[in-house]
Amino acid sequence: MTIHPQAIVDPQAEVDETAKIGPFCVVGAGVRLGPGCELRNHATVYGRATIGEGTIVFPGAVVGSDPQDLKFKGEDSEVIIGKHCRIHECVTISKGTTGGGMQTVIGDHCLIMAYAHIAHDCRLADHVVVGNNAQLAGHVVVGRKVVISGLTGVHHFVTIGELAFIAAMSGLRQDAPPYIMMDGVPAEPRGINMVGLRRDGWSEEDIQAAKEAFRRLYKNRNGCTVAKIVEDIEASPEGHSKPVERLCAWMRDKLDHGIKGRVLESTRH
Repeated sequence: MTIHPQAIVDPQAEVDETAKIGPFCVVGAGVRLGPGCELRNHATVYGRATIGEGTIVFPGAVVGSDPQDLKFKGEDSEVIIGKHCRIHECVTISKGTTGGGMQTVIGDHCLIMAYAHIAHDCRLADHVVVGNNAQLAGHVVVGRKVVISGLTGVHHFVTIGELAFIAAMSGLRQDAPPYIMMDGVPAEPRGINMVGLRRDGWSEEDIQAAKEAFRRLYKNRNGCTVAKIVEDIEASPEGHSKPVERLCAWMRDKLDHGIKGRVLESTRH
């Protein structure tokens, strides 16, 4: 391993022999740094924090900080960061709480841009992008390949479905369905994330099916309930498309367990 002489590393930390720790870094007891992990100057990792293989933590970032939660009483919770992530300058990632399973989790290949905040008990899947100064409150769940653009605020307990796109400077107070572009304050569904679907390898036929499902859900409801619209979509030709199947399954789950906010209601166009 390469540890700069001006770094402070607790002897109880587990540091892989291929890891690199730069000057003025602080690594506390209970920290585990995986193979090829790199902490650049002035990074701080403490508490029970695990950082996966090949992940880079940039200057000024703080991983494993105490939750900004009045209910937190010093529990031995943790942060888990996956492989090949980039945690950029001055990002803050808080550890979990008793009320959220004691873990804050970030998947593999995630890009967390400068000054973003990932609060306690958040769970990010793989290939998530969080833009500069985006702020995720506690207990937020983010699906695969979601993009949360810069200066966006995400309310606590919000769920964002896979491949959703949250536009810059949005205020997301409600759950965001998969494959949907959300924009505004408060953020509302605006259309299908066609760029994201293409990048994920979906066919043009599947993308057109998703667009038709969006039209039925948000533009042409004809007085029908959401449950009836979902049922009709599932029975239609586009209902056999994989993204539409997943979108309808997400909608059904929210209807069964109670939707947050106004995500299924008509939007302004």
